[in-house]
Amino acid sequence: MNAHWLATGDGEIGLGVGNVEVGPDIKGRIPLINWVQAGDWTEIAEGFAHEDAEEWREVTGKAHEGCFALRVKGDSMENPSGKKSIPEGAVIVVDPELPYSSGSLVVARLDDSKEATFKQLVIDGEQKYLKPLNPQYPAIPINGNCTIIGVVRQAIIDFW
Repeated sequence: MNAHWLATGDGEIGLGVGNVEVGPDIKGRIPLINWVQAGDWTEIAEGFAHEDAEEWREVTGKAHEGCFALRVKGDSMENPSGKKSIPEGAVIVVDPELPYSSGSLVVARLDDSKEATFKQLVIDGEQKYLKPLNPQYPAIPINGNCTIIGVVRQAIIDFW
């Protein structure tokens, strides 16, 4: 928008001089769910009711009916070195249909837990790990004791 037009109503309505651009298109709305629901997503997704979501989030990345969102808890995915980092409070968009590979950011459920967890999948030969981006936390070996629920497509960070 033209700032002069906004202030006075005079002139062109279009973009004025500046560094402002129109934001990305909204691609869909997906449910923001809790980490226990995410752990059971493969069982509950088909019968998921609108009111079962904590809220519904608009997303700008690719999203389909099976996608869901989670709010990141803790600092295990915050990388202090400045590389890829997902802070506590960010909302991640999870796609259960995307294929995963070594290096993918995934939401997974360990067999002995009801809650899902968010980590980077590392495959090293026959060994598989769930690795936090924060080096202060240990990697978790996952050979046969884990279900990958989905791959993270997008992280959304709200500043207020």
